[in-house]
Amino acid sequence: MWVESKPARPQWDNDAVLDGRSLAKLRSDHRGPVIDPADPSFVEARQTFNALSDRRPLVIVRPVDARDAVIAVAFARDHGLPISVRGGGHSVAGHCAGDDSVMIDLRLLREVAVDPVGRTATVGGGALWSDVDARTQGYGLAMPGGTYGDTGVGGLTLSGGIGHLLGAFGMTLDNLVSATVVTAAGGIVRADAEQEPDLYWALRGGGGNFGIVTEFVSRVHEVGIMTGGLLAHRLQYATRVLRAFRDMSDGTPDALTCMPQLFPSSLLGERERIFLTSVAYLGPPDEAEPFIQPLYQAAAPVHDTIGPMGYLQVQALFPPVPFGLRHYWTGRFLRELPDDVIDSVVERFAEGPDSSDNCVLFEPFHGAARRVDPLDTAFGHRDARFNVSPMAIWEDPSLDEQEIEWAAGIRGLLEPLSFGGYLNYATDDSAETVTGAFGLEAFARLRAVKARWDPDNVFRFNHNIPPTVP
Repeated sequence: MWVESKPARPQWDNDAVLDGRSLAKLRSDHRGPVIDPADPSFVEARQTFNALSDRRPLVIVRPVDARDAVIAVAFARDHGLPISVRGGGHSVAGHCAGDDSVMIDLRLLREVAVDPVGRTATVGGGALWSDVDARTQGYGLAMPGGTYGDTGVGGLTLSGGIGHLLGAFGMTLDNLVSATVVTAAGGIVRADAEQEPDLYWALRGGGGNFGIVTEFVSRVHEVGIMTGGLLAHRLQYATRVLRAFRDMSDGTPDALTCMPQLFPSSLLGERERIFLTSVAYLGPPDEAEPFIQPLYQAAAPVHDTIGPMGYLQVQALFPPVPFGLRHYWTGRFLRELPDDVIDSVVERFAEGPDSSDNCVLFEPFHGAARRVDPLDTAFGHRDARFNVSPMAIWEDPSLDEQEIEWAAGIRGLLEPLSFGGYLNYATDDSAETVTGAFGLEAFARLRAVKARWDPDNVFRFNHNIPPTVP
């Protein structure tokens, strides 16, 4: 691998307009598509998951390899422009597109290669989880990831990765072996435990602050037939079942991950608010039954699909959420989940807006994910027990204030017990949100790594970590 020397610090020009000659030169050098605002596909190309974010880059490039990404970085620096990076485009904060930026869109880098002997998967920076799951399951293996197949591997990995295999194998970032990174200086480096260990540490939790990851190498694990499915309870029993989930969490085996949520659904016929729990257990139903029995004892479910499942079926328990809706998500890590908070959250959900798809997700943080030394990665919440996330999802722009207020209200109920949030679920970009995600010591170290690899904050369309001032 090679690294070029860092060029002089540029001066940002937010009113920059790229002329035809500059774009023609970029098209001649860059092998992948170059899309400017005059292109009919530009509007669709700049679209992100969250319609609440409507940002307009100056140009969009789609690299076919890491060298193409180097050319795009050099172009941005030559023109004094910041860079936004799109992996799967699923960022709820809309970070994959930046106003007046060169948007580097990795969607053509979706190759997945599995080494079944070495138990690793090499994954392109634009791959989706559906790409990874399809390839790895062909070998009876799985890479711990998210719960939606259309989520991008890159964004999820760099800031966390909570999914159905969390207890058994940890978060996605815990399984990252190495990353190929195109830097702000226009070089390509490999970061792992031996080469560039500080960058490797920062990539596991610090988000897209340090460069463009064009390739991930991650551990994969044997995952055969599982016990999985959904349990649905009427909303009037939500507090009872949620307490059962909380109480059973202390004795939950690594093999079991349950994720309850307060959710509006037509699953039971007419659309209504219900309490829905996903179950994923690495083993047969007779082994899982004693561990999930408290969910049945708390109240009889009105919908039950628990049974033998393949991992691809477990990954399909939740259907994809279409792009183009409006979102305001805000997750908080908790060490405890007392009765009064459960009661208040359920009540707030029950009284929420009728015109939206708002939900509250309760994710356990247990097993392998909690046993990682807090200093080993940049991720900051190893002593959490739960991640509780109010998620406002709506379509009508006139409801923006109401919906954001709803989610922020539930966050307010959680904050007295919270010590930070989960950046993959954070629409908010405030400095308090970012520092709270890491803690002061880790944040200071991240700033130092940022100062080395991106001192000019070229990669600033993210939950931004400002470089340490020299």
